[in-house]
Parts: sequence; C-alpha cells; structure tokens
Amino acid sequence: MVLVGGFEEFEDGRQGEAAEGPAGHHAPTSSPTPEGVEGLPRWSVRARRVLDEDVILEEVTPGSLEAARVLALHRTMRTRASLHAHQLRQLATFFREDPEVRGALDDADLTALKIAAGMRCSYVQAWAKVRDAHMAVSWMPVTFTYLRRGDLPEAWHHYLIRHVRRLSEEQARQVDAHMGGVEIPSVSQDTFEKQVRLAVKLATAADIPAPATSARDVEIVAIDTDAGTASLMVTGPILEIKALAHRLDVAARTVQKAQRHALEAGAVGPLPFDIDEDLVERGRTLSLRRMRYAILTHSVLDIDPVQETSSPFKLLVTVPATTLLGVDEGPAMLEGMTPVPAEQARALAAGSQTWWRILTDPVTGAYLPVTSKTYQPGAQMRLQLRLRHSHCAVPGCARSTATTAEDDHIIEYNHEHPGQGGQTSLWNLHRLCWQHHQMKTAGLLDPERDPHDDPTTGDGTTTAGPLETRWMIDREIRARAREDTDLLTPHTAAVMERTWRAHQRAHEDAMRLHAQERPRPRDERVAEQRAAARAAHHRRRIIPPGPTTDETEPPF
Repeated sequence: MVLVGGFEEFEDGRQGEAAEGPAGHHAPTSSPTPEGVEGLPRWSVRARRVLDEDVILEEVTPGSLEAARVLALHRTMRTRASLHAHQLRQLATFFREDPEVRGALDDADLTALKIAAGMRCSYVQAWAKVRDAHMAVSWMPVTFTYLRRGDLPEAWHHYLIRHVRRLSEEQARQVDAHMGGVEIPSVSQDTFEKQVRLAVKLATAADIPAPATSARDVEIVAIDTDAGTASLMVTGPILEIKALAHRLDVAARTVQKAQRHALEAGAVGPLPFDIDEDLVERGRTLSLRRMRYAILTHSVLDIDPVQETSSPFKLLVTVPATTLLGVDEGPAMLEGMTPVPAEQARALAAGSQTWWRILTDPVTGAYLPVTSKTYQPGAQMRLQLRLRHSHCAVPGCARSTATTAEDDHIIEYNHEHPGQGGQTSLWNLHRLCWQHHQMKTAGLLDPERDPHDDPTTGDGTTTAGPLETRWMIDREIRARAREDTDLLTPHTAAVMERTWRAHQRAHEDAMRLHAQERPRPRDERVAEQRAAARAAHHRRRIIPPGPTTDETEPPF
C-alpha cells in the first residue's frame, strides 16, 4: 500500500479511508483475530500477546515526545515493508511480461540490464533483485501478503529470502506454507528466524547432500588497498585440499633444503625461489610459510596436454611519473580499479624490463588516443582499451575485462570495403564480456557515440573528456556510459604544477643572488665564505663514545 492523502491505496486497486489517530497519525490496522488474518492460514505458532500500539508503548511514558517518536518509527517500519512489497511486485511483473524472457530465470539477463538502468545499480545486483522478486511474489504468496500488509518487516523478509534462494520452487512453497502458520504480525524476531530455519530443514529433509566436488572454487578475498595485500581462497573437497597442501609442503621443504645447501656452500649466483633476492645477505632460508607462497606465485602451471595461450596474461599497473621520481606518494592503480601503495609500485617498476608510456588529459584524466589502420587493434591500442574499460562497457555490467573480454567495433567493420565501415579507432572500439557481445551481435544491445568526438572527422582534434556511449537496450531502454579515466592524473598534474612553481622560485632567487654577488670582488667573496665555513665547523658538538659526564651508567 502507498499512503496517498488520507487513504491507503492497495496494489489491487482497493481504497479504504485511514482513520486519524493522535497528532494526525494514521491508526494501525486492526488486531488480527486468534484464527489468523482473514484469507490466510490459521496460526499454529502463536505469540504470547498480540502486538499492537499499546504493547509497543508500555515501556514509554504515555503522551510524551518519546511515545510519539516510537509510534512514528513503528508506522514507518510498516510503510517501508509495504513499499518493499510494491517494488517486488513491480520487478516480478517486469520480469514476467518481458517478451525476451518469457518467465525463465535463466534468460533474465536482458531484463536485469533494463532494471539496472532504472534502479541505478549494477547488472549483478539487478539480476539478484529479479530472482528474489520472482521467488517472493510467485513462489511465496503467503509471506508476501504479510509483507504487503506491513506485518512482516522488510529486514525479516530479507532474512527469509536469503534462506530459500538455493531451494527449488516446490521447497520454497513448503517453507511459505510453514511460515503461514506462524503469527508473523506478533512474534519476536528470534521466534521468526527459528521458524525460518526449521521450515528450511523440513523442506530439504529428503534432499541428498550436495557432493563436495560441487564446491570447488578459487577466488580473491580480503583485498586491503592500504597494505597492498590480498588473499587467494581455494575451496574444495577435504581430501583434495589436504593433498594439495601436502604436495605444497613437500615442495617447500625440498626447495628450503636446496637453499640451505647453497648458502652453506657459499653460492654467489641467484638462489632458487629467492623472490626478494636477499637470502645471501640474510644468511638463512625462507620460512616454510613464505616458501609455500614463493612456490605458488613463481611456478609455471602445467596444463599439458592443452597448449598454453600464445598471449600470456598481463596485469596492468599504471604508476604516475611523480611517484616513480619520488616527488609524490600517490598510489598506482591495478587494472584501473585497485590502488597500490607508492613504495610497492616503485618496486614493481624497478623490476620490470619494459615501461609503456600512457598520455592522459591533465584535467579530466582521459586517455589520449592512438591510431590503427587494420581490423585488429595494435598492442598499444589494446592496452588503452583495457585501461578505458576495466569492466564490460555495457551499463551496469561489472565483469572484469582483464581476461575473457572481447574487443568490439561499435560501428561494424566492413571487411570487403574497409573505407565504408566502422574504423579501428578508439572512438569506435570498446570491450565487452562475451555474453553482452553476443547480445550486441543479436541486435538486443545497440551502442552509438557522438560523431563529433571522432578525431578522424572535423578538425581532427580529440575530446578532452572520456568518450560517452549511448545504449539502446532491447529497443526500449536508453542508458549512457562513460569510459574509465586515470583518477590520479589531476592529482599528478597539480603536484607537477607545484613542483614547477617551486623550481621557478628557486631559479629566480638564484639568479637574483648571482646578480647581487657578481659585482663584488672575488677575494672578498672567498674570504666571507671561508669565515662562514669555519664558524659553522666550530659550532658542531662532537660527542665521544661512552657515557657522558652526567651519566653514572652506560646507556646500553
């Protein structure tokens, strides 16, 4: 329901006048009968007391300001629950009536893109909202009715949905039927959550436990941009993980033994897995923990009989010139998204054999373009495309373009008559994940850019800011997206400007001093400088080793 004037407007079109309570507040709905809410199942799990406003105000002084605030918060909670139900109904209807989906959750990708444009969220978040809305409205109508009436708080409903996401439609309906027998308008949060857990256990009692092999996964977790660290979590069957740990431990001990023998023999050259190149100086081997890390991160992965890809995977780390020079401590950027501390960035740059120069606009940070005359973009152009599109270029899509993305011509390239089709230029290129590339090829996604931004037309200049793309999603929804920029460029430009001004002031001071000193006789200047040097030397205090005269014991 949505409060409009003095009425409660329900989603099915019914209207009823809302009675006015004290201070102009709407009175709550009437207390449910012991048999349950009309049209809903009878309750088998009852609350000790019916929750009404009198019960809510028992701990608050009647007629006080706190009482009014408590009632206002309670009514806001009920309104939020009703509005949340209204949004779920809208999402479920959008999904059900989308002609490209036809009610199949597996085909809801295009619907998610449309919803992401309307709700200003990511594609992944929109897809999750579609799934939850379909489940709440279509599979669990009883609990949805309580939510729509404001009797089921929004946070409680989120808890319920989280516990049934992995269930089948039949199991979700069983949970909904069980929760229909709970006096949801009055029970405590603890009772509600216990009943949800019980309902899920009862609904899944006959299920065969999922095999451990279905849990195999590797993901990056615990990213700490301040410390410049991250963790790699490997999940799988216990026996496989223990076998992996055992093999890694055996390899670490074997390499550690080789390092120990090399140090004892006084080896001069590089030692195996000396990742910091300081073992000879330290005089001891790596610990087993660091040895396992060195082997994991510096070993060649054997994928035989599959051949290794011809283009090895690269991580892009952009480092401001001022950071490399030590003028500034601005961080580097990993794949344009994750900050890397300045000290770590300088160490990475020092160990790299090749640096690529990337020019950016000093105000906006937009990457200045490079050109290509072939269908396939060159290495420098592909590098810029990754910097310009760290994620898929489709609005709302958060898939990384570091590995599986594909370069795409916005205006199709004409292979038979290259001069009559879209050119291979940064103005006409972007990077898409494979799924949205297929949708674009099928005509479900249609991007376009402003021809005035094309440097091959007009006066040949490039736009100062990042290129903007206008998208038509399924010929109905319009959205806009902009390329990524180097976020540190404006900061670096300001640092360089300050440094240049300081240099100019120092140069002007030096020239002014030179002009003042030049007319003076050379002997006079020499004598003055020598006298100043002797005075500075005699002012120095030399502290001999050992305790001073006022100390009775040595300091160490």
